[in-house]
Amino acid sequence: MTVFTGTPVLPEERLWIWRIGFPIVRALAAFLAPWRLEGGENIPRSGGYILVANHINWKDPPWIEFALGHAIRYMGKRELFETPVIGFLLRAIGAFPVRRGEADRGALRMALNVIAAGQPLGFFAEGHRSESGQLIRGHPGVAYVAQRSGAPLIPLAVMGTKGARLGAFWRRDILIRVGEPFRAADLVVKADDAQAVTDAIMRRVAALMPEEQRGVYRGE
Repeated sequence: MTVFTGTPVLPEERLWIWRIGFPIVRALAAFLAPWRLEGGENIPRSGGYILVANHINWKDPPWIEFALGHAIRYMGKRELFETPVIGFLLRAIGAFPVRRGEADRGALRMALNVIAAGQPLGFFAEGHRSESGQLIRGHPGVAYVAQRSGAPLIPLAVMGTKGARLGAFWRRDILIRVGEPFRAADLVVKADDAQAVTDAIMRRVAALMPEEQRGVYRGE
């Protein structure tokens, strides 16, 4: 196993808050805001991979985990980790901080360590939530991690979390759609152009979404 310098990656069994709380919270979420999962067979059964998704609402990360049924190691903006209670909980469920707006080498090393440890990494390549619900151009950090690790990339589109009402248990407004896995080496773009690689990855996510939600990748 290749290990990059940085913070050690805790195995899933040591994420005790996640292990204790996840089954309970997942059952509650299935009642309050149920979801539909399409393409679940595309998720690898073992080993590290990079889950690349769009981001429209705070419910995206947990509902993706609810749908897939296992822990995803997400990056989160550093400001969230500076709040004691929230920061403690985020670390306890396996998330780690990233400084937005710059190349945070520490966070990128941690991302590589997560994959090397055989755990799934969640990547919202847009960098922040899209207020319009349409795709924003992805940041090249995902290209760096994908190329450096060689790990499978799993495109995922999450839809309906922004408008989903907690308590509307009779509705299934939230849709999680998973695409077929691929690797950065499969992309027909210049390997040394990080933005081109990122855009090619994001087009795989866009292809899972309705045309009107594809944003900057619409019509490509």
